[in-house]
Amino acid sequence: MDERRRLAKEIELAATPEQVWQAISTPEGMSIWFVPHEHTDDELGADFGGGNTQAGRVLESEPGRRVVYGAPGPDGEPPMTLEFLVGGREGGTTVLRLVQSGFFDGDDWEAEYDGFGKGWDMFLHNLAEYYRHFPGLPVATVVATGFTDRPGDRVWADLLTRLGAEPALGEWVRLTPEGLGPVEGIDPVEGIGPIEGIGPIEGVVDLRDRFLLGIRTEHGLYRFMADDLHHMVSTTQYFYGVPVDRASRTAAWQSWIDRITEGRRV
Repeated sequence: MDERRRLAKEIELAATPEQVWQAISTPEGMSIWFVPHEHTDDELGADFGGGNTQAGRVLESEPGRRVVYGAPGPDGEPPMTLEFLVGGREGGTTVLRLVQSGFFDGDDWEAEYDGFGKGWDMFLHNLAEYYRHFPGLPVATVVATGFTDRPGDRVWADLLTRLGAEPALGEWVRLTPEGLGPVEGIDPVEGIGPIEGIGPIEGVVDLRDRFLLGIRTEHGLYRFMADDLHHMVSTTQYFYGVPVDRASRTAAWQSWIDRITEGRRV
């Protein structure tokens, strides 16, 4: 395999090795920073929103230190694998190393490689933010994804317009997503005002790139992304330590995303 097709990332986290191991070896832990996960028979299923699900299984495991996940490749291709390695450091921090292998052949594999790299940067940043601001709290993860033939620049401009702002990194913002008022039948979430995530979103911009916007609020994280290579737009949202109706929120945000991918007014 071409060595360039082996993607590696590393991050130091303000957590113990035991805490980080739980975050990368259990469905509950993966949901804290990645996407919703659950066990299905002997497989681990991941929900990427909009009906896009993926399943894999544990190929190798050294409890507390190393785990390797694998998903079968198409038409006999070698499986794509994800290896996580956990190492403690003096002072109570932990280094997490991620290695992804098995990128498929094709003319656009380098763009796909770069896209995966940016995606892992975001998700690992989520985990770091969790330990900094929400350590130990359980999560409710909401994800919505849509696919479109519209150009990425146009889709992203439309998304920012519908959010009501185009903020810069570090800026404090109050976003009012167009068409997402309170949903009938859902009580306000105790302690966070009128249905956060369906109404205004208030927080600091902790991630910003060409097709990426991340907001950290008092009770969680919001991520909005567009992927021109895969003609995709999505939002992933993490609510820590507060009661959330995931099904209703997912349906509301999925409808919002669908209107963007179709180019319709909210």
